[in-house]
Amino acid sequence: MKLKDLIALYRAQSCDNADPPLCSPELLTLYANEAQAEACRRSHLLLDSEGSMCRLQVTAGQRSVPLAPDVLMIRRAFLGQQPLESTSAEWMDATYPGWQAQVRVGTPLYLVSGLDSAKLHLYPLPQQDGTIELTASRLPALLEGEDSIPEIREELHPALVDWMLYRVYSSQDTDLYNDAKAAIALRRFEAEFGRKTSGRNEQWQRMAQSMPGPIV
Repeated sequence: MKLKDLIALYRAQSCDNADPPLCSPELLTLYANEAQAEACRRSHLLLDSEGSMCRLQVTAGQRSVPLAPDVLMIRRAFLGQQPLESTSAEWMDATYPGWQAQVRVGTPLYLVSGLDSAKLHLYPLPQQDGTIELTASRLPALLEGEDSIPEIREELHPALVDWMLYRVYSSQDTDLYNDAKAAIALRRFEAEFGRKTSGRNEQWQRMAQSMPGPIV
């Protein structure tokens, strides 16, 4: 389905066919993008191992590599044939006291998070140039034109409309506001993609579950 099809399906299900419509195409585009991002945060639907964010060039002695903001979680990481383990600064502090101040050079074994939200640190430092190859789950690209197509699998596209309905029915400043309908639409979205967890829980997963546990 294209963005225009998602909007048309929303209008059919909500009976928002006024002229002008109660919910503008611009706002529905915002809700459609929100829907796809929510789906990917909950279900990790998009995996990437070939994009530029997944091929990180390193030089000998380099301490850190950039982490693209659309990466949700690193699934696998290799430097050449060497697998790299994702871990946290807290785990490193407990396991390798003083690791951050050390100039230990060799084959990197760890990608360390928790020092800079936009970077991952290497330990040991690489002794030669190379390329880190990641497999990562990520956020989707934005839907911008009416012919743009969501990146998630096509059979999941209709469920994105449930989020759009939920957001519209939840808006108290429109004539479509309806708590009961909002709750039904959200339940349908959650049945497809799962219930929302907190940002702390997501961070707990990214940090290899080594920081304090998630909030239940």
